[in-house]
Amino acid sequence: MEATRERRTTLVDLLDRILDKGAVIDADVIITVSGVPLIGLKLRAMLASIETMIQYGMWADWDKAIRAAASEEERKKLAQEIALLQGETPSFQCAASYWQSAGACPAWTYGTLTITDSAIRIHRRAPLACLVTVRFEDLAGYSFEYGTVSSVAEPTGYLHLVQTNGSVSSLHPNATEQVILRIGEEMNRRKLRWAPVECHARMPENFRRCVAKEM
Repeated sequence: MEATRERRTTLVDLLDRILDKGAVIDADVIITVSGVPLIGLKLRAMLASIETMIQYGMWADWDKAIRAAASEEERKKLAQEIALLQGETPSFQCAASYWQSAGACPAWTYGTLTITDSAIRIHRRAPLACLVTVRFEDLAGYSFEYGTVSSVAEPTGYLHLVQTNGSVSSLHPNATEQVILRIGEEMNRRKLRWAPVECHARMPENFRRCVAKEM
């Protein structure tokens, strides 16, 4: 087949071709200084996307090893997360953030909210740490805010767990109303009171704007 030249080919077209079909480089390179050869390179390489290489049987062992390592890492993380629950049985999980007001820079810390048969917990995966634990027996009630952290974001729910010692844990779950329902089920099972209470813990205005209503 006679080689042809397409003058209108762009860099994007070239990269797309390399990633889709691949390209083989076979070259002998000699680097000289003042006419004296110093370095010789015999280069033979293939450029292609990982997907293309695996499709044609290359790097199959590498792909298998990478997947196995990722699975093992996920298994270890899961085992560590289970250990954080201290033998408790989880009944509900969702993404959530926890308001950490201590320190010089108060901020939301993102993690996973887990409701177990003993407590409400929020933990962070990387680095693994339990951010807050609230046991059902220590709950006095809750306060619910409905608002948004910016003028363009959709309003969402902010949940304040009020404890019998007067402390408040402020959460921002992805499914606030579902969390309230699930906690209520656990509280009712223990014949404990679970209802809205007066709470003065509110997010600073630069973190919570446009409050629309309270539940």
